Amino acid sequence: MMVVAVVGELLFRARLEAAAAQRGVPLRIVADAQGACRALAEAPGAQVLIDLNLIGPDPIAIVQALREADPTARLLGYCSHVQTELAARARQAGCEAVLARSELVQRLPELMTSR
Repeated sequence: MMVVAVVGELLFRARLEAAAAQRGVPLRIVADAQGACRALAEAPGAQVLIDLNLIGPDPIAIVQALREADPTARLLGYCSHVQTELAARARQAGCEAVLARSELVQRLPELMTSR
């Protein structure tokens, strides 16, 4: 199983890379919907972690594009726990779940092994 991460923050990228390496899980980090769609074309059904606080591209449009590109992908968004409206919009757009960033960090080992 491949994990695709749509993230912009360098420090969080390093945390994801470390968790994936520790579990031996292939990880592809991308910055936008095009990169994520290309990754899903290579690994249909992948798990996708989406930073809903991306600066620049619209994260809801990314969720929609990924859901259209691969209906079997497991889309997991993350954002601040106080951004309830954003979380609801992401679920409506196709995220299976939206986690608070702190919960995502705690669950990284599990997310890098389950599917």
